[in-house]
Formats: sequence, C-alpha cells, structure tokens
Amino acid sequence: MDWRDEGIFLSGKPLGEANLIAEILTLEHGRHLGLVRGGRSRRIRPTLQPGNLVRVSWRARLPEHLGGY
Repeated sequence: MDWRDEGIFLSGKPLGEANLIAEILTLEHGRHLGLVRGGRSRRIRPTLQPGNLVRVSWRARLPEHLGGY
C-alpha cells in the first residue's frame, strides 16, 4: 500500500544512529508513523521540525505495518 499526501510533522523519535520514526498528521489519512531513513542527518533534520508542513509519500506492505516515508 502506498499513498502521497500533505501534512504537519508532529514529532520524531531516534532509531539507531541515523534513522527517525516520524509522526505526521496528514490531510486525508490522519496521524501516521513511518520510518525516515537518514532522518537525523544534517541535510534532512531542518525539515523535520515540529509544526513544519511536509509533503510525504508513505509505503508499507500492509496498512497496519510501520511504513516508510
């Protein structure tokens, strides 16, 4: 299952050295969690601040799985 949407970045929790589990509130799909690979890097970190508007593409094998952005 995959979809694209716009939303608000709510929070992020570190996972390992470089990854982040992001919580995003989207317009059409509600609140979703997903893995952002390299989400703690210097390049992506400024974008992933609470309250920022983001355009996301979410993908998972099944809707109830933890997907990836």
